[in-house]
Amino acid sequence: MKKRIYALALTSAFATPAMAGDNVTIYGIFDIAMAYGKADDATFSGFMRDGGLAGNRLGFKGAEDLGNGLSAVFTLEQGYLPGTGGPHRDGRNFSRQSWLGLKGGFGFVGLGYQYAPGYLIPGNFQVMGGSAGFAPRSTLAFAGGYTISPGSGARFDNAIRYASPKFGGVELQGIYAFSAVQSDAGGAVDRSDDDRIGLGMSFDGGPFKAGVVYHNIGSGSDADDTKEVFVGASYDLGVIKLLGSWSRKDADGSTAADNTLLSFGAVMPVGQDGSAHLGYAKLNPRGDDNNGKSITLGYIQGISKRTKVYAAINRLSYDDGVTYAGAPGAAVSVAAAGESANTVLAGIFHSF
Repeated sequence: MKKRIYALALTSAFATPAMAGDNVTIYGIFDIAMAYGKADDATFSGFMRDGGLAGNRLGFKGAEDLGNGLSAVFTLEQGYLPGTGGPHRDGRNFSRQSWLGLKGGFGFVGLGYQYAPGYLIPGNFQVMGGSAGFAPRSTLAFAGGYTISPGSGARFDNAIRYASPKFGGVELQGIYAFSAVQSDAGGAVDRSDDDRIGLGMSFDGGPFKAGVVYHNIGSGSDADDTKEVFVGASYDLGVIKLLGSWSRKDADGSTAADNTLLSFGAVMPVGQDGSAHLGYAKLNPRGDDNNGKSITLGYIQGISKRTKVYAAINRLSYDDGVTYAGAPGAAVSVAAAGESANTVLAGIFHSF
């Protein structure tokens, strides 16, 4: 059960009291696993994986009813590493989300540090819930430099975000992140050189679901922006759910960094609250002999409404001409060019 405390208790030091009924919800995820990996030419010992299914977080969210169907809403969310007790990344106080907005019949508008469409949509079309370390597409998306992935690259600073109400199963969303550059620096740098734009559309048609995402990432200089596109779909047949996606990245004028990313998977329900997952992804940059491939077989078992146990094995392989950095906590970065790496893990997930 989520714990709720009245906002008045949190803000009693301030002059303006909270209205009765306004509240703050404390929520979070605790997800930790043990893993072991082996590459072709090296064996490395087991390690603790922070977030095998989802990133660990502790958050505060609240809403105030402003009348006429309008509410003021906010979220402050901090990531953490349960294996060490350390912060999620970057030394931020709230490393996952920090925003304030308005919600009503028009949809939602928020200001602050927010998820882009590339975080919110792709995980719906991947096995293992889009796990950053073990879903095949997520692993290779990190290697390929994508921001369209359920990871830190799909959170935008200094952003204004809009999400529409659903109509006919369709939801639209867009985000614009202002540049961190505050002046033109004598004309050498334009304020808009590292602006970021994200657009997304999702469709829920019952058993059939689909999503489209576009990101434009400013280069921070006069170089061309990086453009990314994602298209994903799934169909639930009851006895099995099929998932697939296609992604393309054109990177700031450098064809060497351009690539496509294909992902396919299937999820099969097993017994009560269990599911078996099989997924495959292939990263195909321009050029020869430089592909990366990832395959995952996993199982998730719910043991209560808020607790799951899971296990998975992932194999990642490279062509002879390339090796890629991998997602944090995965075995990906161990493999050298032309080699493969295998990782197994087992963990527990709890939400509150």
